[in-house]
Amino acid sequence: MTLIEILVVVTIIGVLAAIATLAVGVAGDDRELDREQQRLTDTIELLQEQAQLEGRDYGLRLETAQYECLRFDGVEQAWRAIDNDQWLRPRRLPPGLVLELALDGRAVLLGRPPSTEARQPQLIAQGSGDMTPYRLVLARPDAARRVTLVGAADGTIGISRDARP
Repeated sequence: MTLIEILVVVTIIGVLAAIATLAVGVAGDDRELDREQQRLTDTIELLQEQAQLEGRDYGLRLETAQYECLRFDGVEQAWRAIDNDQWLRPRRLPPGLVLELALDGRAVLLGRPPSTEARQPQLIAQGSGDMTPYRLVLARPDAARRVTLVGAADGTIGISRDARP
């Protein structure tokens, strides 16, 4: 074999290895879904901690492709968005990911509120340490991948991953 033939074979093997690595990465774990699940879990846990530390209610308003954290203003008796905190600011999900919510075993229709003044959170972290029980699904419908967060009244969060057939 000549040096050129050996280089061609090594190049072909390298290209095939790169294609195989990319194929496994695409068909394997969904890093974007995992990252958003972790961010959402961290946000809920942070809301619970803030509520207990401050002794006031915090909430999470969910929409199909985004969510925002709210704080209850006791003086005005209204929920207000938290815009000045980098960890609790409103977040938009990456394209292709959607949220589904169930409270008390019933699906909740997620969508935009009629106005910014009418914003009400679906999930509430109370200053007493209690939390609205929920079942929250972060899904990628086109790939049939889902991560389910199940929150209990005591604030614990269970996480399960599944792929729908």
